Amino acid sequence: MGWEPGEVTTYEYDDDGRLARSTTVRESEFSAWDRAVLLADVAASKVPRGRHGLPLAEASDPANQFAFEVPTPRMDWAQKALDDAQEAFKKQNPNASMNALMWKVARRD
Repeated sequence: MGWEPGEVTTYEYDDDGRLARSTTVRESEFSAWDRAVLLADVAASKVPRGRHGLPLAEASDPANQFAFEVPTPRMDWAQKALDDAQEAFKKQNPNASMNALMWKVARRD
């Protein structure tokens, strides 16, 4: 996002005016808040989740037996177009390996 840590250089001169030492102090790359957010993200990524995306500890807790609902599904039109194209390709090329094919979905203009 264009942010760079600040830095300050202090110069020290001897009695004859010659540079004796320069010290540069650089601001930390990450603030305490940045580190907390990164650590929280790492911790969240390690939580076991079901296919539904919810933590398994919550989804399998007996206290939550009737706590969940599933709204009416929505159609993912991009995924449908991809699935249809892959199915058509497989029908036209029955001996082709589908393992390493790379597919792209693009919106029509």
